[in-house]
Amino acid sequence: MNVKTGEVLAMASYPDYNPQSFANGISSEEWKSYSENKSYPLLNKAIQSAYEPGSIFKMVTAIAGLESGNITLTERINDTGQYIKYGEKRNCWYYTDYHTGHGPLNVIGAIEKSCNYFFYEMGYRLGGGHNLIVDNEKGLNKLKKYAGKYGLTSKSGIELPEADPTFSSIDVVRSSIGQGTNNYTPVQLSRYVTTVANGKTCYDLTLVDKTVNTVSKKTTTNSAKKKNTLDVSSSTLSAIKTGMKNVVNSGSLTTLFSKVPVIVAGKTGTAQINANEPNHALFVSFAPYSNPEISVTVQIPNGYTSSNAAELASNVYKYYYDKNSRKKLLNKKVSSPTIGTVHD
Repeated sequence: MNVKTGEVLAMASYPDYNPQSFANGISSEEWKSYSENKSYPLLNKAIQSAYEPGSIFKMVTAIAGLESGNITLTERINDTGQYIKYGEKRNCWYYTDYHTGHGPLNVIGAIEKSCNYFFYEMGYRLGGGHNLIVDNEKGLNKLKKYAGKYGLTSKSGIELPEADPTFSSIDVVRSSIGQGTNNYTPVQLSRYVTTVANGKTCYDLTLVDKTVNTVSKKTTTNSAKKKNTLDVSSSTLSAIKTGMKNVVNSGSLTTLFSKVPVIVAGKTGTAQINANEPNHALFVSFAPYSNPEISVTVQIPNGYTSSNAAELASNVYKYYYDKNSRKKLLNKKVSSPTIGTVHD
């Protein structure tokens, strides 16, 4: 997307199908090959597949925590590995046989490390947590207020049939790390990260540049409508963006983006399903970091690990900003997804 205008620059859903097959009547064999395909090629996943956002929701929680005064930019929360304030143990993803937790982190570090413990505490505070008791309704209302500012409580406005977003209605502590009943489509997540990137305006997305009347030949130009203007402090926005920059440039994703000629800021996420099915992989991002021009959102159903989504996004940035990389990418064979442990 163009983060300054709300225009969708490119949108794709894969696997796809041959639309020509439907022009003059499709054979029963070909129809069966589409309709019974478990990867659902007839479904436009960019606008119709809504999944749990996982850790990419954490920017909303951070903004809600800062703007509501539940945390300051300098305060550090000590991740000891297991969060126990909520009546049951909830492990940070970094809690393993080898690590007890991330240790003390401020907001920027918590986004960079994607620290579950930190954001559990944010949910607890937003819900007025005290003596292991949390007011879920109170906390969820605070989260929803800021999610709404970034477009996550309504459809994106794109001029196509779009699935409804679902803001979580249960458990503010789990919802604060993007779980609960949160569900969003890629276009809705794209509007969210685009709003983070420009820091000022949440747009209703548009695919239409202009329309032409074939009879009168009159041309009518079109632009994205503004949904709302942000009233979030510049210090909060700066902290969120810095954390996202560090995700890409100070951690495991550094190698993937090393050949991108601009500085990218982003956030990984996974949507866990069950023990027998691979996680969905997600990545939201924008670039250049200092003066954002475009955002790139990738969602890979059953994509195993979020680094697969990030790798695809890195190729989009290389294609957009580097002519030499563009030529190489056009001739590159698609590799199989990486299967591994998700660290986000």
